[in-house]
Amino acid sequence: MVEVSSENAELLLQMFAKDGGEGLNTSLAIALSQMAAELGRDELITPLLMHAKEVAEDEEDRNWCRFELMKSGDSNLDELMQLGLEAETENQPKLAAAVFHHLALLQMGDDLESAEISANRAMRLRTELEDSTGLIYGHALIAAIAKAQQDWETAQTHLRKRLDMIAEEEKSQRMEAMADLAHAHATIGELQEAQNLMIESLEIAEEIDSLNGILVARWGLADLAEISENPDEAMVQLSDIMTTYMSFNTEVPAIVLKRLNMLTNSQ
Repeated sequence: MVEVSSENAELLLQMFAKDGGEGLNTSLAIALSQMAAELGRDELITPLLMHAKEVAEDEEDRNWCRFELMKSGDSNLDELMQLGLEAETENQPKLAAAVFHHLALLQMGDDLESAEISANRAMRLRTELEDSTGLIYGHALIAAIAKAQQDWETAQTHLRKRLDMIAEEEKSQRMEAMADLAHAHATIGELQEAQNLMIESLEIAEEIDSLNGILVARWGLADLAEISENPDEAMVQLSDIMTTYMSFNTEVPAIVLKRLNMLTNSQ
């Protein structure tokens, strides 16, 4: 997919709104549709995708446009399934994997069994493609479905595989993956494993100055402290969250202040 800076995207979006996108190829038009969504230019999303479909040079590009149009609108699950099957049959495995992954996300709301089937189908295709990035997202999705099914062993297996696949230099992704795996361990009472992972996640969060990562990790450590009947340690973790936010001149989240107040009153 073409990468476009926010400044260039805004300029190209203005040009598209003015002249209808003369000169925009399929890949660029799809990339701009995603930027339009991020920038709140929703009125341009469908026209950009329709333009992308019109200028597509082959059937696979047209199918990618169909998929993006489905995602941007009220896509029908049966239509998505049909597109995924067509893409798989027509030797378009990358598209098929993306469709089945998206389908699983939609099915999670009320049909976990179907979501699991779709997610595993996407994983099989991505394994055949040796698509490491897709596999990382796939492991996270299957873990989320397993957690919804209360299958914590499967969730842990896929969260560990996800973490193992993320490169050391991808700090933010590793931070998030460690916190997710820690939560899975904590849920089934494996508190030491959870604590070790949460501390690693916190160390990365502090290294990259991720306020959200610090919040998640210290909140999780406070949870572990309370489970271990150590309210003083929980208070330390929550106080450190407050101190960190203040050092960044950022408003302390209300949930942190509320929890601190509750802990103080209970002592």
